[in-house]
Amino acid sequence: MKFFYYDIAVPIPIRETFTYKSKDAIRRGTRVAIRFRNKKMVGYVVKRLTNKPSFSTIEISEVLDDSPIFKSSHIEIIKWLADYYQHHIGEVFDTFCPPSLRKIVKIASKEIALESNHTFVTEDKNIKLTSEQSICLKELKKLKGFDPCLIYGVTGSGKTEVYIRITDHYLSQGKSVLILVPEISLTPQLEERFMNRFGNSIGIYHSKQTIKQRTDVWEKARSGDIKIVIGTRSSVLCPLHNLGIIIVDEEHDQSYKQHEGFRFSARDVSIKRAQIEKIPVILGSATPSLQTLKSVQDKKYKQFNLLKRANGSQPPGLIILDINDSKLESGIAEESLDAIEITLGKGKQVLIFINRRGFSPLYECNNCRWIAECRKCDSRLVFHHNLNRLVCHRCDSAFGVPTKCPDCSCSDLSLQGSGTERIELFLKEYFSKTIIIRLDHDTTKKKGALEKILNNIHSSKTAILIGTQMLAKGHDFPNVELGVILNSDAGIISPDINSLEKISQLLIQVSGRVGRKNAKGKVLIQTRYPEDKNLRKLRNGDYLDFALNNLKQKKELHHPPFSAVCIVRSTSPLAKHNVNFLEKIALSAGKDMSISAIGPIPSIISKTRGNYRHHLMLQASSKVTLNRLLKKITAATVLWKETKKVKWFFDLDPIDYN
Repeated sequence: MKFFYYDIAVPIPIRETFTYKSKDAIRRGTRVAIRFRNKKMVGYVVKRLTNKPSFSTIEISEVLDDSPIFKSSHIEIIKWLADYYQHHIGEVFDTFCPPSLRKIVKIASKEIALESNHTFVTEDKNIKLTSEQSICLKELKKLKGFDPCLIYGVTGSGKTEVYIRITDHYLSQGKSVLILVPEISLTPQLEERFMNRFGNSIGIYHSKQTIKQRTDVWEKARSGDIKIVIGTRSSVLCPLHNLGIIIVDEEHDQSYKQHEGFRFSARDVSIKRAQIEKIPVILGSATPSLQTLKSVQDKKYKQFNLLKRANGSQPPGLIILDINDSKLESGIAEESLDAIEITLGKGKQVLIFINRRGFSPLYECNNCRWIAECRKCDSRLVFHHNLNRLVCHRCDSAFGVPTKCPDCSCSDLSLQGSGTERIELFLKEYFSKTIIIRLDHDTTKKKGALEKILNNIHSSKTAILIGTQMLAKGHDFPNVELGVILNSDAGIISPDINSLEKISQLLIQVSGRVGRKNAKGKVLIQTRYPEDKNLRKLRNGDYLDFALNNLKQKKELHHPPFSAVCIVRSTSPLAKHNVNFLEKIALSAGKDMSISAIGPIPSIISKTRGNYRHHLMLQASSKVTLNRLLKKITAATVLWKETKKVKWFFDLDPIDYN
């Protein structure tokens, strides 16, 4: 009997593929049911072998798809991802497969004749473009093949309108469009804008949807029933039929980097997909990443500018507010409270940004200075008023609130510092007649909560909006006239080598929510470092000038993006196991004179969920050199006894260096 032989990717933490046989001819990208270590599971066909292997093989149990669920181009991307990030190829397949199809279920392909006709909704078609938008759109329509470009558009300049018009251009050619957003909180607003133009033929794909909803969008995109998909990083390989262009909104955003499991950058994957499928990719941002700006400087990417707000309003003024001698109420200075009262009196909204959720980040004894800390993590517990619990934001453990100090039995305990919850309660008392709206992780957990909050913001004339980064990203709040930034100092004094890039993006993005509708707004930046040179440079709101100067400094220091970095992170119940393992890697890396190794050192959060954390930073002049070393390390660690005592992974192109 004739058998065919296949390399199958299995979603387990092993980097290689496994060979199976079948009586059937199976195409690449098809799911199959296989037996692996006496367990039945899903595998993905990577390729068919031309020769019979010299070893015995197991037969594939069942073919699950009558046509491949992954295109050949997607398989090439997945193989590249597994190689670049040194990750297990089966788990990479799983990452981009809808959850329902990771199980042993059969599906049938759906063939649908595609129609290229589409129409704008009349009332929105008459929106007039600015001259900058018209020029930008004209240039975007000229893009052919793999042609990456940056749209640098100040906040409120109308990037979304340009996205809509270029989407219309590709739909008219019978092609589909993929639009990536960094946060789930940004999908409702973008969905509404696109549905107003293109009706219901739009798919939304992100982790807060049900498994059925995600599967439906995935299958409709694959069959051609929908031609526009708006999604977060998990949608980057959505199988849209005849994909014409990829748009990455807020391309700078750190949320495009996955921080658990398979640690990849969706922005970088979108660029690789565009390259392999030979289509244009648009990266849009008011605060472009230094990596993208370097690619523009190197003439790898084109740049189109939108330097004026679409409605003609002026960007808000950034005012540095020295709080060293100010009395603070729940972290808010008296001068800020006065400005809030004046703004509310004009019937406008106020946005208060603090990147800290919960009520208070510190619960301590005033007698012996004991501080409530998590038993499993090297992390202080945060008091949550609504729960009346001390919560660890690392492992989500919750504890009762002690009435006496565990160390000295003193009952003089107090809450220090402020989070969104504490500010909300204070402002409800201070401005008792004003609507207070909080937007953070805690208030958006329930299904439909995010949409309800956003609707409340848009329907309220006068209100105070309080939130974390969820509130600062990409939203259009036309009635906000004042912004107050409460905790910028954490970014100013951070030792992270990316801190300047992060804090500059954050300040500009927050200020971009202010004064968007025919009003000159202002933003108060509360700080104890009013003379900080970087803060003063940012005061004029010129992000691009600041970023290019930062890029120049990075080049002089040979920091990324002018070098390649990987952080090897290790966790273990015993710290010495991490140190022994990472020292062995450092010794191996030290043999290559083109590689520098720093560490091993404890991570700033040195313990999480009962495990100690250490890391080793590897730096090389190029990604090719670094990748070559990582492959050697991966092969070597399989044979080390130290490897069995730790959990470890590569964090390539890290966002957080701490």
